[in-house]
Amino acid sequence: PWISILIPLFLLLSGPPALAQKTVSLATTPWEPYVGQDLQNLGFASEIITEAFKRMGYRVEFAFMPPRRVMKEVAAGTYHAGYPAYYSEERAERFYYSDPFAQSEVGFFKRKDRDIGYETLRDLKPYKIGVCLGFAYPPEFNGADYLKKEVAANEVLNLKKLMGKRIELFITDRAAAQAALNDTLPEGKDVLKFMDPPLEVRNLHLIFGKHQGNEFLVKDFNAGLRKIMEDGTVDRILTQHGVGH
Repeated sequence: PWISILIPLFLLLSGPPALAQKTVSLATTPWEPYVGQDLQNLGFASEIITEAFKRMGYRVEFAFMPPRRVMKEVAAGTYHAGYPAYYSEERAERFYYSDPFAQSEVGFFKRKDRDIGYETLRDLKPYKIGVCLGFAYPPEFNGADYLKKEVAANEVLNLKKLMGKRIELFITDRAAAQAALNDTLPEGKDVLKFMDPPLEVRNLHLIFGKHQGNEFLVKDFNAGLRKIMEDGTVDRILTQHGVGH
């Protein structure tokens, strides 16, 4: 009789540990050096997010897809959240935003042999400017209808066009374009340069669909992020990925 009492009690108290861990599903798109399937720990942004959730008892699953599908799937609730995302008022109506986990410098690349400078965007009116499909640009640039904007699918194509003098400027994220040059177009490092200061420095966030329970996920992520910022984990990750300050 003792055995029949103790065995169920033991099972009740121990319980399988795997069931206790919560899982968060994230949709993202390759955007080196922030995110990439071939990068160490899927890129520094992915590692920061994983560590923040881990501190709060979550494990993270990642799915890679094109940028527009990330937004669609997260809005539909197929995935809990997507990243990396810039803040916009229009998006904030559809998504919960996390605290920022990293920053992005957005500005212009030019050829080193071109003497191009600007004080306001109107100074860039004479030039053909490359833009990426689906990239969220600063509102000031979006509203500049007087500028000549030429669309290409991605960073590498725009950088090639700039090197080949088919465009005169390319607006993009500084780190992403630098990664593309390092990995795919090393010859471009001697030809192209980023124009300081950047047009805008923007925060990167997770976006969560406005579905039941996700407001608690946002709070848990923010709490975990604060922990890893305070204890130096974020600085260590940035240094390991070669993007530390």
